[in-house]
Amino acid sequence: MAETAKKVIIVESPTKAKTIKTYVGRAYTVVSSKGHIKDLPKSTLGVDVDNNFEPRYIKIKGKTKIIQEIKKACKKSSEIYIASDPDREGEAIAQHLAEELNSYAPHIKRVLFYEITPDYVKKALRSTTSINKNLVEAHKARRVLDRIVGYYTSPILWKVLKRGLSAGRVQSVALRLICERETEIRAFVPTPYWNAVAEFETDKSEKFKGTLWRIDGAVRKIANKDELARFESFLKQDTRFAVVTYRKTNPERVPPPPFITSSLQQEASRELNLPPSKTMSIAQSLYEGVKLPQGMIGLITYMRTDSVRVNAQALEELREYIGGKYGNEYQCKETRTYKDRRNAQAGHEAIRPTKMNLEPDTIKEHLTPDQYDVYKIIYNRYVCSQMAAARYAMKEAILEHMGIGFKAEEMKPVFLGYQLLSGDPIDRGFVPELKVGDPVRLCEVTYEEKQTEPLPRFTDASLIKKLEDNGIGRPSTYAHILQTLFYRRYVTREAGKIVPSELGFEVYKIIIPKLSNIFDVSFTARMEEELDQVEAGKKVWQDVVREFYDPFVVSLDTAKKESEKVKENMTPVVDKQCPKCQKPLIVRWGKYGKFLACSGFPECKYSENLAVEKTDRKCPKCGRDLIVRHGRFGEFLACSGYPDCRYTENKTHSTPCPICSGDVSVISGKRGKLYRCKACGFSSFYPPVDEKCTICGKGLVQKKNKRVCPVCSLKKTTEKPPNAS
Repeated sequence: MAETAKKVIIVESPTKAKTIKTYVGRAYTVVSSKGHIKDLPKSTLGVDVDNNFEPRYIKIKGKTKIIQEIKKACKKSSEIYIASDPDREGEAIAQHLAEELNSYAPHIKRVLFYEITPDYVKKALRSTTSINKNLVEAHKARRVLDRIVGYYTSPILWKVLKRGLSAGRVQSVALRLICERETEIRAFVPTPYWNAVAEFETDKSEKFKGTLWRIDGAVRKIANKDELARFESFLKQDTRFAVVTYRKTNPERVPPPPFITSSLQQEASRELNLPPSKTMSIAQSLYEGVKLPQGMIGLITYMRTDSVRVNAQALEELREYIGGKYGNEYQCKETRTYKDRRNAQAGHEAIRPTKMNLEPDTIKEHLTPDQYDVYKIIYNRYVCSQMAAARYAMKEAILEHMGIGFKAEEMKPVFLGYQLLSGDPIDRGFVPELKVGDPVRLCEVTYEEKQTEPLPRFTDASLIKKLEDNGIGRPSTYAHILQTLFYRRYVTREAGKIVPSELGFEVYKIIIPKLSNIFDVSFTARMEEELDQVEAGKKVWQDVVREFYDPFVVSLDTAKKESEKVKENMTPVVDKQCPKCQKPLIVRWGKYGKFLACSGFPECKYSENLAVEKTDRKCPKCGRDLIVRHGRFGEFLACSGYPDCRYTENKTHSTPCPICSGDVSVISGKRGKLYRCKACGFSSFYPPVDEKCTICGKGLVQKKNKRVCPVCSLKKTTEKPPNAS
């Protein structure tokens, strides 16, 4: 019996199981549940609203065999360690596993792996705990709330638009933010204004520039053409300005804290162009373990966290690393601490590397390109957090003449500190040595016309920040929220920005007016705080659900009663009759957008395209016109003779290939639009623009807010430095 009575560790992921198995040896059997084993039923509500909202969990389809394998492994075990992820989801999985293994209850222990390294895993196995009831109930409350909203609200969308649509407690609030921002953008009327940049000269012939700062004591720009004309006639060459303010300061820039889930997703989106779901998938692989020469090692701590704290031992090791790597002057004098956000759960540490000796560049060959990129920003951000602040020398001068003030600024680095690693030092402007009262001569003024702009569309990063700032969602949900919006085709991505689709706007217009109090930003944030109270053991989960459910039912009843009227208003009749039965044609929604259908459906099933967007292209197969059609991944060109001719091709970008001037196809995918040239193989997520590189003469592409040359930038990344071997 002694030989067969092994200890069993149950984890969620097969990869994590494989990594841990290499640490614990033959005394343990490590098995994987492959995620959740139970959930609410898909076809019914699964919540007994009349019996204190009791959920009815059932085994997930396809998980019976996995459960049997886990039971078989545990049958002769001496101890069972449930090691699902250390968060609400993981605690729920642990609870469901414990329920299935109830007959082995005395042997069941809960173990929490915040990092997957040999020392930490062995330490955690010696420091077991029990399943956290409060976490389980917080998960139960969230799951019940989300099911109630989806189950009762989605059918309204089905009735008005089409089946297959969904509404969600947090998803719909995110959609609301996106649609309301888009409404503001479309309604925005730009107002012109003018900025002015002046060049001045001192009595010592030192020239420097200043920007218009204030007019008659008010900080503003030139408001209209009449005022511009007065400036042009008033500010002449050799006009004498006086220095009214001159100061020198030594500002410092303190490094940001280590990553939490939201800040990692934002930075990966901005710097690596990775969607949140992809970022979390990569981070998960780094956490669970990567095969290195010394074995399988988890490179980062658990990646779902909202706390910036780091344990004292890890901080001490980091400070020693900084002193040895960069010198003591680059180490902050005292251990720097960061403050968590007000609503942070603070259950886990910040995201950090598990081993300081595993520098990104030393293990690059063992990582995929995406793993390397994500690991590097995590590693560098963590190291920067305990490095010395960057120090600057700053000069600022205010120059005035007859109520018109210009500001000149200079910022020069004195000590790079953490920016030696982050690589983003500031070096701008020039201001000579001046004194208050000194005269300076105006050399010339350049005026630049601009327009006021609306708030920008959300990016993945800015939407996550908006959700976080408003207390909507939690670290484990941000990626899923965005993924769902794209999956449902409620939003699309244009030039890196999130834009509501026509379908998304229709969903917004149906559910928000009738359920505005439920899908309200402040109400949703308050519900998140209530869930945190459940997790802290300060509230009963059923009370939180009831607090949401009672006003929800009232709003839902109103929405149901008015859904037929809403459908009539949103199902316009067109001035065209059905060619089969002569009844009016109406606009309906289908899988890929709107189409015309007979109002006599289901008796008459006639349908046709709503509108045909013709092109000047002909089908190479049959010679008929090519038209624009809509599919799963956006627009494409198709033969107007379908279904007799099934020819299709990708749309062509208006600007030719920057490399060979050939046609560039536009391919829509999950990560956005891809621009690809068949002739030379050029491929980029950034659109070509009609502008040439001043260095090599090739075309440029629009990368975020700047234009770059794909040829020159490629050379920079592939050329080795002079000293490289």
